[in-house]
Amino acid sequence: MLGASGLSALGIAALLGGCATSSNAELPDVAWPNGPLTRKPTRPMPDAGAGLPGGVIPRSRWTRAQPVPTLMDRAQPYYRITVHHDGMDAFASTDEEAAARRLERIRVAHRSRNFGDIGYHYLIDPAGRIWQGRPLEWQGAHVKATNQGNLGICMLGNYMIQRPSDTQVAALDRFVATQMQRYRVPVSKVYTHRELGPTVCPGDNLQAYMARTRRAGALSHAYA
Repeated sequence: MLGASGLSALGIAALLGGCATSSNAELPDVAWPNGPLTRKPTRPMPDAGAGLPGGVIPRSRWTRAQPVPTLMDRAQPYYRITVHHDGMDAFASTDEEAAARRLERIRVAHRSRNFGDIGYHYLIDPAGRIWQGRPLEWQGAHVKATNQGNLGICMLGNYMIQRPSDTQVAALDRFVATQMQRYRVPVSKVYTHRELGPTVCPGDNLQAYMARTRRAGALSHAYA
């Protein structure tokens, strides 16, 4: 388990610019269809507090800190999914302790912005490990003004300046597909951050991979 001692000297808040910073550059064409975002889900939210999906590393493995409920909203039924990168320095380590330290850096940075916790529900490291972030009973904080019913999944690394590993994107594909099934999310409601707001996140390299994956129909079997 890793603490946050000494992290304030890193200027962590500035390190998250890749996910949070707006860009005036023209974005590449989005291959995934963008459905309307105003439809209210009619089905109840399934088992948000009933335990983690299989294989997910619990947050107790990387932090002792607890969410701050007064700074968060209760989750609505999940009916969309958004994929991010963390946008910090390049990160390719497959070491579990290094990944845990990076998660804590992100959490501390998000708390410094008055978030109630790390903003993402799940995070995937370069070794393909999937980590629990913000507990599912709390609405995420990962897409400005578009967090309601939105499951946030973050790839550790900066995919403007590096490429995701084969192991990491394979884990992303599998995990997104299982969450689509769990929450009955159609592929038209699986987004990247830049498809919902003016940002470079999740980086050009991960964006290109996501576009190819959708065109190839790799996720379409999950829920039609």
